Amino acid sequence: MCAVFLCFPDRIDIFVKRTNIKNAFTMQKAGGISMEISDIVLKKIDDYKPKGGLDHTARIFMKLGSINHLHVKKHQERVALLSEEIAIRTGKDPKPAFFGGLMHDIAKFLLPHDLFEDRNISDEEYQKIKKHPVKGFEILKDFHEFTALCAGFHHALYESGYGLTLKDFPPDWDLELVKKVLDVSIIISIADFIDAYTHRKTSIRDGSDKGSSSLEEMLKAKYPNDHQTVEVALKVQKELNM
Repeated sequence: MCAVFLCFPDRIDIFVKRTNIKNAFTMQKAGGISMEISDIVLKKIDDYKPKGGLDHTARIFMKLGSINHLHVKKHQERVALLSEEIAIRTGKDPKPAFFGGLMHDIAKFLLPHDLFEDRNISDEEYQKIKKHPVKGFEILKDFHEFTALCAGFHHALYESGYGLTLKDFPPDWDLELVKKVLDVSIIISIADFIDAYTHRKTSIRDGSDKGSSSLEEMLKAKYPNDHQTVEVALKVQKELNM
């Protein structure tokens, strides 16, 4: 056994979990059993033991997504795992990144499933889809406020973004907590874009591809103040074979 693992036995479990995630992504890309990713996500929900029933809420929305919005469900699961790992490597809290990623698009379940099945949408349909961050916030805010804010902000933190504004933060929140929401939301936003770019076959509607020839260039233009997070995110994506 590696000397590092002998000195730090707790790292063995982390290594095994990350290896399992990578293998699950590899299987999905090869057309294997995609439920492997869902199983990993469900295990993490149990392991985190979140307060306030967040684990039950997450499971409910995973089940709801599996009925008629499988594309959105799988996307959220991948974003959750990617966001969690980005948070770990950038010194942020992985738990809210994981749960925020897992439920950032739940309001899309309110819309017709064919909008998310790899077809180009009309301008009218795009305007309807753009309401999902605020709707997601409204669904969650009375039960899981932090996760709700992440859902509301994940499209609001770039120049052409949409969703919540700073006025939507509770007035009694201190700046440290506000910053934590924004930090986590940026991670989810970057992970969201990477996964959408990688897995969807449709055109990019927000203009992020204009003047850019690569995913990295798009991300760095879209998030000019978060280049380090972008670089970490792309490295994680490559290592997980997403």
